[in-house]
Amino acid sequence: MNFKFTEKDISILKVVSQISGGFALIVAMTMIFSLVQLKTIKPLDNPVLLSVKEQYDKDPANADKAAQVRAMDLVARKAYFSSRWQVETGSYLLLAGAIIFVFCQRLITENEKLNPVLPGVKPDSSLKQKKSRRYLISAAGVIFVTAITASFILRTDLPDISGKVRGSANVEENGNEKAPNPDKTNFPFFRGQDSRGIAGGAGYPTEWNTVTGKNIDWKIEVPKKGKSSPVIWGNEIFITGARDMTCEIYCINKKSGEIQWTGSASNIPGEPAVLPKMDQEAGLAVSTVATNGKVVCAVFANGNLACFDLDGKQKWAKNIGVPESSYGYASSLLIYKNLLLVQFDSNVKISLIGFDLETGDQKWETLRQGHAVWSSPVIAHFAGKPQLIINGNPMVSSYDPSSGKELWEVECMSGDVAPSVAVNSTMAYAVTDYAKLVAIKPGTGPSIVWEDNTYTPDVSSPVANDQFLFVSTGNGDVACYNAMKGDTLWTHYFQNQFYASPIIVDDMVYLLDRSGIMHIVKAASSFKLIAESPLGESADCSPAFSDKKIYIRGKKNLYCISNK
Repeated sequence: MNFKFTEKDISILKVVSQISGGFALIVAMTMIFSLVQLKTIKPLDNPVLLSVKEQYDKDPANADKAAQVRAMDLVARKAYFSSRWQVETGSYLLLAGAIIFVFCQRLITENEKLNPVLPGVKPDSSLKQKKSRRYLISAAGVIFVTAITASFILRTDLPDISGKVRGSANVEENGNEKAPNPDKTNFPFFRGQDSRGIAGGAGYPTEWNTVTGKNIDWKIEVPKKGKSSPVIWGNEIFITGARDMTCEIYCINKKSGEIQWTGSASNIPGEPAVLPKMDQEAGLAVSTVATNGKVVCAVFANGNLACFDLDGKQKWAKNIGVPESSYGYASSLLIYKNLLLVQFDSNVKISLIGFDLETGDQKWETLRQGHAVWSSPVIAHFAGKPQLIINGNPMVSSYDPSSGKELWEVECMSGDVAPSVAVNSTMAYAVTDYAKLVAIKPGTGPSIVWEDNTYTPDVSSPVANDQFLFVSTGNGDVACYNAMKGDTLWTHYFQNQFYASPIIVDDMVYLLDRSGIMHIVKAASSFKLIAESPLGESADCSPAFSDKKIYIRGKKNLYCISNK
C-alpha cells in the first residue's frame, strides 16, 4: 500500500528517521561497551572481592570482614546486573529503533517514487540522495544486525549465567497424583508436608514474649542437644538429641510438653567406635525425623538409622555407613508411601536410598553425581507426577520417589550447598551462597527460566508459592521475588543471620533469625512487617505449626506458643 505525503510530512518522517537511527546507534555502542565490560572486567570475579571472601572464609566470626564482604558483594552484583540489563534490554531497544528507522526510510522512498520528474524539468539530486540513503540503510542494517546477533549469541556466554541442562526422555508429563494440601494438624517432615515450607491452618500467633510469658503455653529443656527441627503428628511432637555417642529420639505431648517416651538409636551393629568428623556445635542430631502417623524414623551423623512405632517400640535399626564430610551429616528424612527416603552424602559416595518402612530392607539405591552437600530432599508434584528433588553440587536433580529412577538434572550449583529447593505447582527453585538462585522448569527438557545472584542464603532454604519466592540469608537480608518472572519485588535487612528456613502460613511468612527473633511479614508483593517476637534464646531450627500453635526449638529449650 502506498501513502501520499506532503513535503511537511516528508520532513517529519526524516526527523523521526534521524532520531530513531541515532537512538539505535547509541544503544548499539552501549551494548558493545557492556559486552566488552562483562567479558573483560568480570565484576563477579574481581580479584579484590575474591581475596576478601577468602579472608572471611578463614575468619567467619569477624563482623567487620563480614560487613565488608556484604558491601563489596552487593556492589559487584549491581555492576554485573546493570551491564547485563544493558545488553539484554538493548537487544530489544535496538531492534525497535531499527524497525522505526527502516519503516520511515521506506515511506520516504515510496513517496519519492510517486512523484516522478516531469519532462523538460531540470533533474534534481534525488537520485543521488536515494543512492546515499540506500548505502546508509545498508550500513545501519549491518551494524544493527551485528549488534543484535552478537548480544544474543554472547548472552549465553556471560559469566555465571547459564547452567548446563540435561534432561531425560523418561520424564512423563501426564499423571494423576495430586499434591497433598498441608494439614492443619500434622507437620510430618522438615519444613512440613513434603518438606515444602508450607504450613496448613490459620489463626497462628504473631506476638509472644518469653520474659513476660505472653502467649507461651509451655517450654521444656530438651535432654540432649541437637539441630533437628520438631515434627508433629496428631498430639505428638518428635525431635532428636545426642551427646557423645548417645543418640536419642523424643516423643513429646503436644499439649503439655511432657516427654512421653525416649527411643535409643545407639549401640547399633556397624556403628563406628569413634565420632565422625562434624561441626561440634551441631553434633550428631542435625537431621530432622520423618513420620507418617504409624512410624517415626530418625537418622544421625554416625550413620545410625532407626524406626519406631508411635508407642516408642523400635521396629528396626541399622547403620547405613558413616556419611562423613567436612561439616558432618545434615540431610533430613522423607517418607513416600511405604518407603523411607534417605539422601546419603559423604566423601566416599553420594546417593539416594529407599528403605522399606516395615522391615528396613533396602529396596533400591541410586548413585548421584558430584560432591557431598547438606541439603534435604523435597517432594514436588508437576503435572500430576510426584518427583523427589535434591539440590546438589553441581546437579539439581529429580527422581521418581517410588523407584529412585532419575528423571532429569540441571547443572547449575557450586560450592557448599546446604539449602533445600523450594517448589510450587510449576517450578523448582535452587540456591546456594556465592553461587546463584535459579528457577527451573521441570519436564522432558528441563530449563532455567530465570536466575539471580543478588540474595543467596548459605543455610536457610527458600520457600515459594505460585506467586512469590522468599529467601532469607546469612547476612540478615530477606528478599521477595516474583516466582514466575524473577523480578525482585522487595528486600529488607534484618541485621541478624538466618539459619532457620522461612515458613508460609495463613498469607504470612514466618522468619526466625539466629538470635531467636521471629519476624512475621505479609506474603505479598510489597513489604509489610506484621510483628517481631523474641524467643529469649538463640535458634537455628525451623519452626513447626499445628492447630493454631507454633513449636520452636531454641538452643536449649522447646517452646509451645499460642494465642491465649
